[in-house]
Amino acid sequence: MDFRKVIPLFISFVCCSLSFAATLRFSPPNYSACHSKDFGHGGTVCVCSDEQGCDSFSEGSPLSEQEYAVYTSSKAGDRFNLRTGKIKQPGSYRKLRHPVEAEVKFVVNQDEVFQTILGIGGAFTDAAGINILNISSTLQQKLLSSYFSPDGIEYSLGRIPMASCDFSTWPYSYDDHEGDFEMSNFSLVNEDFKLKIPLLVAAANMSRRTLKFFGSPWAPPAWMKTNGKMQGAGTLKGVAGDKYHKAWALYFAKFIRAYEENGVKIWGVTVQNEPSTGFIPGYSFQTMGYTKEMERDFIKEDLGPMLEKFGYSDVKLMMVDDNRRLVEPWADTILGDEETVEYVSGIAVHWYNENDTSPGVLSATHKKFPDHFILNTEACTGWTGPPSERGVHLGQWSRGSDYAYSIIENLSHWSSGWVDWNIALNLQGGPNWVKNFVDSPIIVDAENNAFYKQPMFYHLGHFSKFVPPGSHRIEVNCSEKTSLEFIGFVTPEGNTVMVIQNTEGRNVTFGITDKKGAIISEIIPPFAIQTYIW
Repeated sequence: MDFRKVIPLFISFVCCSLSFAATLRFSPPNYSACHSKDFGHGGTVCVCSDEQGCDSFSEGSPLSEQEYAVYTSSKAGDRFNLRTGKIKQPGSYRKLRHPVEAEVKFVVNQDEVFQTILGIGGAFTDAAGINILNISSTLQQKLLSSYFSPDGIEYSLGRIPMASCDFSTWPYSYDDHEGDFEMSNFSLVNEDFKLKIPLLVAAANMSRRTLKFFGSPWAPPAWMKTNGKMQGAGTLKGVAGDKYHKAWALYFAKFIRAYEENGVKIWGVTVQNEPSTGFIPGYSFQTMGYTKEMERDFIKEDLGPMLEKFGYSDVKLMMVDDNRRLVEPWADTILGDEETVEYVSGIAVHWYNENDTSPGVLSATHKKFPDHFILNTEACTGWTGPPSERGVHLGQWSRGSDYAYSIIENLSHWSSGWVDWNIALNLQGGPNWVKNFVDSPIIVDAENNAFYKQPMFYHLGHFSKFVPPGSHRIEVNCSEKTSLEFIGFVTPEGNTVMVIQNTEGRNVTFGITDKKGAIISEIIPPFAIQTYIW
């Protein structure tokens, strides 16, 4: 779906203003050639195979104090194409009247610093694990490296379904023994030991960043739910504070402990994936419903105290984990409660139906509750529309463009990061036990022992690679109204990063100045995304 066609661009555009003479000079990594293939969907993929190899980053040379680097990916086939340029004539900021002759003129200001960035990431579903294990061991390594290593786009966040979800091959839980309120029969299953944990450990080992993994439940064991099934409309039996709610809270604590015992440290958990779907009659896959009052009371009386009891008070507890329209009213109810607020660290939000609700609700919620981060925790393309628009569209540029638009929009309204859905799917967009097939940044072609990096992968990488955790969003002022989509950051190393997207079919010229008066004069090609670093 092209969100630009259905809503105005509600982006509070931002950038930065740093001294160009950073103490640590950035060394822009080189990027190897992409083995491009066109499947006829309005763009291309990059093919990775044992025979052809795989495009990747490699060590580069440091920039001088008067240089900047720019990476370009485009519908025409560019993929992280690196170019360096000279910064022009630093001078007095106060006397500067933006000397760049360009359509669009940006001024950066480091004095306006906003939220800290947690990062970009994706989900380790059963489906992702199945697909990754269906290719050669060499390609398995290359696929994970593409996401997590210094040779790749360096994701820093990973979401883990707690037991099964629709992207499993069947609905399973960790304790199907009815009446086991002590969770004495709680145990991980083959899917954890084969499809999730080995990949999580491998990703963590190849990353130079500390990966943040968080769990999300889709449904409790069927015997704990009012309809007696993991799928379909229903809530947790009983009321907050009773044996069902205590047992369900214990399930969380045991999940965290079990994963840590197997080498995966859990950074956070969300209370419930898409709790609003638990009230939809006939809902086809695993879910459980909460109202905002029910979630408030479960956190306050059961989940928060249980995590503290097990020594997990440092685990980041996130509320909502549903669409944007719920964020502000749920925050008012849950974070407005003086007891519950003490247990909650953040607000999780999904990208579906973003066009229905202004991103201004994120800013409004942040203003009310500035000590609680906002994190986008799920997104995918190919999930809606007529059959011809659903599932996998290999190479479709506009799907990557929609991702970049959402990242820019949400981070411009105080979100601290953005997490994609499945890190890998097959050519059908699965497996998925209810045939809810969607698209993914990486598609595995097991029959040909290959995988395809989609435009979405590169759009995500323009953020994840160059905006590491600990970066801060900062301000950019634009002198003209523009169709360019943009955002800026300062990294922990003191570098300035600016991401710009052009969704028009023509070149756009622009200029950038910072507070020290340094000048960059550039052009962004049609249907392209660029990352600038200086």
